Amino acid sequence: MNLDEFRLQKLISTASALIDQISFVPNLPLPGDDVVASRTVTLLGGSLNLETACARLGMQVAHATPIGKGPRADQVRAAYSAEGIELIANEAFSSGDTGLCITLVEPSGQRSFITQSGAEANRSFAELSSYQYPADAWLHILGYELAYESSRVAFKELILSGLIESKIVFDPSPWVAQIDKEVLAWFGQNAALISCNEGEYPVLEPHIKEDRLVLVRRGARGSELRLGGQVIESAPSRTTTVLDTTGAGDVHTGAFLAALAKGHSMQECLETANRCAEWVIAREGGVNCPTWQQLAAQ
Repeated sequence: MNLDEFRLQKLISTASALIDQISFVPNLPLPGDDVVASRTVTLLGGSLNLETACARLGMQVAHATPIGKGPRADQVRAAYSAEGIELIANEAFSSGDTGLCITLVEPSGQRSFITQSGAEANRSFAELSSYQYPADAWLHILGYELAYESSRVAFKELILSGLIESKIVFDPSPWVAQIDKEVLAWFGQNAALISCNEGEYPVLEPHIKEDRLVLVRRGARGSELRLGGQVIESAPSRTTTVLDTTGAGDVHTGAFLAALAKGHSMQECLETANRCAEWVIAREGGVNCPTWQQLAAQ
């Protein structure tokens, strides 16, 4: 495998930025029941988890999803400005405010989501085709956009249009089982890098072409790279205090791409991704990726 083909310096993201309202609860409530949260925080999330990871670790990042107008959209725009992330979203196609994700975090760090979609959710081929997808950039596509009724048709049109020249990094998300099988098969054949967790991998495996690289996140057991269904590299996790696992998978993927861009080996990329994910789960929210300097000081 020629790693030089994977050392791209820019990432374009078509995923959705959101505001996360995170409540830390002793357990999930039963239907009709009530639980008391120990605390609730409002943080940035969604695509910002991965995008800020890439930006803080030195990549150029462009956000290609409408944000909308309103108080949540203002927070998101301020964050992109602070992180040096370029906004190329075509707001002519947006309406309303940025969406909200209500997150319940249990003592184990496990999280459950309730998402209220906003301006970022209503996608059309007209909007998606208004961007450039150059060969010298990664294009990040999430499974949520492929499953949502308000965006899945537009993304299917995009992938079949021939407009994408970029290398695709595809994360199927927990909604992998709800993605159209034809679309899933297309990504299994055409994504340069597929990033998923251990639970999502069996759903994807039948669709993945033998020469596709798969980054598998294994939680407390670390992560591994698979090619042709075989593990070619692996890296363990270190013992870490778990506060909140929100966004850890996104940060893991972003850090892996950034380490590749820096010229690191596959093994070093896995180790860097693990360290960044460990950093994030010890803190609240997913927009928490460390810089190279912070990693070196660990």
